[in-house]
Amino acid sequence: MILFKKIAAILSIIILIFNTNFAQSKGVRISGKITDKETNEAIIGVNIIIEKEISPNSFQFIDGTASDKDGSYVTQYFPQNKYRIIFKSIGYKEHSEILNFSIKEGTLLFDIQLEPSAVELEEILVRDEKIIEKNVSVINVPTKLLELLPSISGEIDVFRSLQLLPGVKVASELSNGVYIRGGSPDQNLTLVDGAMIYNPAHLGNIASTFNTYAIYDMKLIKGAFPAEYGGRLSSVLDIKLREGNKEKEMGRIGVGTINSHAVIEGPISDKVTYIFSGRVMYYDQLQKVFQKNSVTPRFNFYDANIKLNYEISKNENISLNTMYSKDNIYSSPVNLGFLYNINWVNSNIGLNWIKGFGNDIISSTNISVIGYDFVSSLDDVTNDTLANDFFTSSDLQDFSVKEKVEYKLSDSYTLKTGFEFLIHNYKLVNWIVYDPILETSPDHYEKYFSSELSVFLQQEWDPFPYLNTNLGFRVFKFSQSKDVKIEPRLSLSLSITDNLLLKTAYAEAHQFLHLILRNDIRLPTDLWYPSTKNILPAKSSQYVAGFDYYFNDKSYLVALEGYYKDFGNLYEIQDLPSYSIDKKIEENFTSGKGEAYGIEFFLNKRAGSFIGWIGYTFSYTKRLFEVLNTGRIYPPRYDRRHDVSIVGSYKIFDNFNIGFTWTYSSGPGLTMPTSKYYYKNEELNEEEKVQIYYSARNEFQLSDYHKLDINVKYNTLFLDYPFEFYVNLLNVYNQKNAFTQYISYDYNENTNAYDYNSSLKLRQITLMPFFPTFGFSVKF
Repeated sequence: MILFKKIAAILSIIILIFNTNFAQSKGVRISGKITDKETNEAIIGVNIIIEKEISPNSFQFIDGTASDKDGSYVTQYFPQNKYRIIFKSIGYKEHSEILNFSIKEGTLLFDIQLEPSAVELEEILVRDEKIIEKNVSVINVPTKLLELLPSISGEIDVFRSLQLLPGVKVASELSNGVYIRGGSPDQNLTLVDGAMIYNPAHLGNIASTFNTYAIYDMKLIKGAFPAEYGGRLSSVLDIKLREGNKEKEMGRIGVGTINSHAVIEGPISDKVTYIFSGRVMYYDQLQKVFQKNSVTPRFNFYDANIKLNYEISKNENISLNTMYSKDNIYSSPVNLGFLYNINWVNSNIGLNWIKGFGNDIISSTNISVIGYDFVSSLDDVTNDTLANDFFTSSDLQDFSVKEKVEYKLSDSYTLKTGFEFLIHNYKLVNWIVYDPILETSPDHYEKYFSSELSVFLQQEWDPFPYLNTNLGFRVFKFSQSKDVKIEPRLSLSLSITDNLLLKTAYAEAHQFLHLILRNDIRLPTDLWYPSTKNILPAKSSQYVAGFDYYFNDKSYLVALEGYYKDFGNLYEIQDLPSYSIDKKIEENFTSGKGEAYGIEFFLNKRAGSFIGWIGYTFSYTKRLFEVLNTGRIYPPRYDRRHDVSIVGSYKIFDNFNIGFTWTYSSGPGLTMPTSKYYYKNEELNEEEKVQIYYSARNEFQLSDYHKLDINVKYNTLFLDYPFEFYVNLLNVYNQKNAFTQYISYDYNENTNAYDYNSSLKLRQITLMPFFPTFGFSVKF
């Protein structure tokens, strides 16, 4: 009863606000769709400037807006008069039109096509009329802008660019996923055309699992996300793929020393288009030649994506998207005392149906099948008890149905509502730890089937030109629990002046899937475990406050944002787990709580021949489990006190660009064995046994991480085709950043065996030495 009273109260407040504030203004508004003149694809984020004639041939700015994810736009209502409408977007020529309203009330339809142009650094300059991002913790990154920034493998990559932003961290060069504001990688929601991706990163976070040249729009919400998103605790990365060129066949092929890629697109008929993208990395083949005696892990990956799009009408569209990616990391032939192999596969197929009802209502339906398979194994070849054989596998299959309806009830009020239904099928194939006494491997095969249903209601209301609000809630029901979870979401932004914007937000979230990692193994050991009757859903509350300040004609941006998050129902493996055939894996878990807080600073130069940014994060992340670390607070392995990123891109000539990235972060924590002793029961004639003692959780710290990468690009025509040549210098000063440290005996190469009479020594594995790469890409 209390639950329904809460829901009724929230609904009543929203209805009251709507009924008292949102009658439509009288006058004429302008509505339309903006497309690319060459490809006929919709263009997102076009800045639309409205100017009113105040005297003959003299106009004054009165309003502005931007095109949405479908390229559509709607302005406010204006009285009958003469107006000038201006369209601006990076990578396109500016376009303006003079409009004389022939009607007093209603909607004037005005579609426009923009002509592409070479991306000029000066275009990034944000004029006074530019629509400033008013949502809290949201970063919109134009893919056109990414082309001006340095990259790791020679091709543009969204994921690497995001890692250079404040608040976004990577545990190591070999870790999966990113850590945003104290959350683990499983707490980040990644959507590609509405379909969820479990692991959006290729090995070592070198690249994302989607080709940037196929991306239409990307939005990162670092926290306190609105009610239309759910199922995760920390962040949202929402990506929309391109539909393919509607006018002609075209493509792009790139070949480099460590990877290659291809994008091909075009029309199948007047209403049907396609786009295909694929990539492959073959770094392990180069390692066999140039790093024969290196302990650096070997790795490779490939991915492919195909999208078909059917434009039924101007207001109705159906698309089918499918993707597949695979990564493989394996140990070098150099004897480390252990062998390892890690691989994972992402796959999904999604159907999207978008239909507009007039200019005010848009319905979006998504049906998708999602798959993720992760396998990790570790084999101790020394047969020493300091290490154990280990194997784990998670096979995840989801079926998802989502519906969202967006009502634009007035120029200052938009209402969104919808639902999501998910069916989960998890197979934890096995979790094996070799027992040298029993000479057996306890083998688990656990299978879980569950479902979850959520509904949301969200309003975006601008009661005054200087105040923007986003208020909503999301309601969850999980099949393994009788409880219904309610998640309130609220964000506010206040424009103090044209250049100063204050922001604040609050959000609660729940998550029914847990990523369980072993603390005693530094290699990826991902075990994805669902909530059950005994394993409760994780929960979090987040508070955010900050400001954005633009200066020097808005060509510079300074942003400062602070956050606090508390976590509940977090799970980790106990310090002394025991495995047996008749014991569930979750019986080795223990629950706890955590908190994270920090301050993020961002200075962005947005115009001129040199652009770039400086990002800095000061943060704490803490965990508390009663049965871990003797009940004391400890930092997780991805806790970093300081993170710094400096990014720059300098346009020397029209066709010659140089870019660089320098990153620094405090060393991550590490749990290490500190001592061991031998014992045996002579009365029972037992063999000698060994007891290992470990440090407090993550008590030791690896050395600080820092690295400089430089990228040079040169564009020219060759055989009448536009070519781009690049050279990358990775880890320029050959910093030996530690991936992990371990303890082992000396290895005798003459006897090809370990000397167990030698002293145990601390050793280190480093990744990514200085490594130059080069290559080219060509458009056709």
